[in-house]
Amino acid sequence: MSKGISKIIVYACAILISLFAVSPFLWMILTSLKPQAEIYSTPLTYLPQELHWEGYKGMLNPHADDSANFMKWFGNTAFVSLLTTVFSLIISAFGGYAMSRFGFRGRMSLGYIILLTQMLPGSLLIIPLYLIMKDYNLLNSHLGLVIAYTTFAVPFCTWMLKGYFDSVSQSIDEAASVDGANRFTTFIRILLPLTLPGLVVTGIFSFLTSWNEFMFAQTFISDYDKWTLSVGIASFQGQYVVNWDYLMAGSVITTLPIVIAFWLLQKHLVSGMTAGAVK
Repeated sequence: MSKGISKIIVYACAILISLFAVSPFLWMILTSLKPQAEIYSTPLTYLPQELHWEGYKGMLNPHADDSANFMKWFGNTAFVSLLTTVFSLIISAFGGYAMSRFGFRGRMSLGYIILLTQMLPGSLLIIPLYLIMKDYNLLNSHLGLVIAYTTFAVPFCTWMLKGYFDSVSQSIDEAASVDGANRFTTFIRILLPLTLPGLVVTGIFSFLTSWNEFMFAQTFISDYDKWTLSVGIASFQGQYVVNWDYLMAGSVITTLPIVIAFWLLQKHLVSGMTAGAVK
């Protein structure tokens, strides 16, 4: 087989895989631009006969009844996700640094125990977390949701950041010590900037964990005004009727912050995925 034919086959396979990955998002966008009647008559592949923006108008109009509290849910989700990301990064950065730099007894065993917690499905954690939230009056509060998400995200983030700190030579710590810097100064001013790609990767992981999560949010939050996007959008799927135009429009709007975050942080994300723990 010639080199040219091999290259054509590789490109063709790459295009097919890309189309397979993009097709759900394309279907979501096309469905959001169709009226309800047209969705049921041409449900999958056809382009909309006329652009239908009612789903987006309903979602973004705070005075529309069909929009419910979409913008309120958006703000709740952004607040919870950003707070979860900050808490997760702070805790996991200190934890990863300690596991990387301090040679205490049982360090590796502790690391494996932390990693093993990621094997537990979220459904097993709902009951114990619910009981804890109830005892501390954290049910139906965003703070309780942030604590639950942080608990779920910290173990994996800690293990990842440990790998990034391991990739930084300890001679840098020694040089900083010779210059008079203590451990905290070395950690904040030297090591954290050097592990910025790792912080970006773990931050995105924490953000996505909380932004897309549905099970904890549905269980711990009961007030309508405190719902997150995942719970709010799911409410448009009724027992007998599904408002597909609103459902898909809300899904498109919900996806945009993730796309923007990846676009803005792609440089650090690519470098982070080829270094440290991921490498």
